[in-house]
Amino acid sequence: MYERIERLREDLERARKRRAEAEQRVKTCEAKLREAENNQILAEVGALKLKPEEVAKLLKLAQEKEKAGQGTESVFERASAVSIAEKERSVYTYDDESEDIEDEEN
Repeated sequence: MYERIERLREDLERARKRRAEAEQRVKTCEAKLREAENNQILAEVGALKLKPEEVAKLLKLAQEKEKAGQGTESVFERASAVSIAEKERSVYTYDDESEDIEDEEN
């Protein structure tokens, strides 16, 4: 009669142990996911080559648009286009300056 109760207690203990192990796996998976998401965000922000102030401005604008019920996709597309245009401008500016220096040397 007590054998059945002991067996049920053992089953309960094994189930609790499995639950604790499963909870630990869930925490580990959540941490890995959070780290991967953060790395992806950093990579995408780094690819835009924006200054920290520009990133803050962009995020604030996106948050305001989201609160207003507008999509945020156009904000990020515009930021990417502006970033590309600024890069192109800086390349042309550098080329123009190097030509001026070459002209002065000759």
